[in-house]
Amino acid sequence: MAEIDLLSEAEKMAVAILGQGNVLTRAQAKGEVEFPIRYSEDTLRACANENEEERYDWRLVYLRGNSLREERKRVGVNAEHQPCFYDNNWGLGGWIGQWLKVVPEKFEPGYYLIDFNGRFGRTSWPKQEKAIRELGPQFQRAHEAMVTEAALRIFEATRVRLLFWHYHWGRSVDFLSNRVYVGFFHAEGWSVDYGPPLWDGNDLLRVCLVRKFES
Repeated sequence: MAEIDLLSEAEKMAVAILGQGNVLTRAQAKGEVEFPIRYSEDTLRACANENEEERYDWRLVYLRGNSLREERKRVGVNAEHQPCFYDNNWGLGGWIGQWLKVVPEKFEPGYYLIDFNGRFGRTSWPKQEKAIRELGPQFQRAHEAMVTEAALRIFEATRVRLLFWHYHWGRSVDFLSNRVYVGFFHAEGWSVDYGPPLWDGNDLLRVCLVRKFES
């Protein structure tokens, strides 16, 4: 059966607009549940137009809503089996483990429009938040678990490593007000770490934006 025959009508429309390489379908993600695509055709076209500027990398991705811990358990930490997490023992507790006690670990499953290029480097976390608000209410900082699941599943389907040279600065905060960041996806694995929110000189700490659902 041709790959196109495995797509839903909504997925076919998304592929036609964004391009096959920018859509992670249910079949590619080996998803068990069919979700609606909760974005309008106009929004998909707006993202496709921005991708042509090469400063953006909007992708529509099918996600199960896995937490960081669930993804770490799913892919493991063995660099001989890609993809994997970089093994810095964050899942065993300690300061890094405190992140996950503040922000909900999981997010709603579904199809998400995420810009993986990363914006607002060399900008503190609060100033990044201000810049996101100025873009409009349809945008928000992606959940770090969302970016993680998306990057790992895209690699599994296409062998493309997103966030190769930068991190996504996420939402979770520990008891010392550090913010989690994820990415820098090299052969050693997907990295999870943290940093103080007032850092403003690190170009590696960027933001992956997500479009809010429209329906």
